[in-house]
Amino acid sequence: MRYLISYILMKKRFANSFYIYIGILFLSFLSFPQTVSAQLNTESTRPEYNLKSHLYFGGGFGLQFGSITLIEVSPLVGYKITPKFSLGISPTYKYYKYNAYYGNVKTNVFGGSIFARYSIFENIFAHVEYESLFYNIKEPNYPTYMQQYNSFFVGGGYNQRIGENSGMYIMVLWNLNDTPDSPYVNPIIRVGFNVGL
Repeated sequence: MRYLISYILMKKRFANSFYIYIGILFLSFLSFPQTVSAQLNTESTRPEYNLKSHLYFGGGFGLQFGSITLIEVSPLVGYKITPKFSLGISPTYKYYKYNAYYGNVKTNVFGGSIFARYSIFENIFAHVEYESLFYNIKEPNYPTYMQQYNSFFVGGGYNQRIGENSGMYIMVLWNLNDTPDSPYVNPIIRVGFNVGL
């Protein structure tokens, strides 16, 4: 008898929960067209994605003449993931010529870097960058050879707005991979410009 009562109660509970589930399912189907309509209305009023508003361009250009000749071109392209955080790439070309005691040494440097910037305050930003450069070195009485050097920079900078979408920046960076072969002397100071679309 006890087993029969528990069986009936269990069946009753199952039936009650079954009716509750059917009721919830029915109510959700009734509200489904309104949910779809609300989503369609929200999507139609959502602002359209604009790639131009996320991109910015810029870079640096350097010239030095005398006992050491340096010509440097480093354009950059950045993408704002959020209003404060951006990622970018920067190809680089440098031409060096300097007078050593045994003759002129010339080198062409090709490479590039990837970087991340985070705006801490309105004009102040943090900067992290990984750069890889390839040197094509030609010395007197030696065959031309290729050398690679990788740098990892950390630091920050100050961005001065010139217009609504443009500005000039100055950065102070430290190369964490500072070795005797490094082409940089810490700290590294860079000046450049940014133009947004």
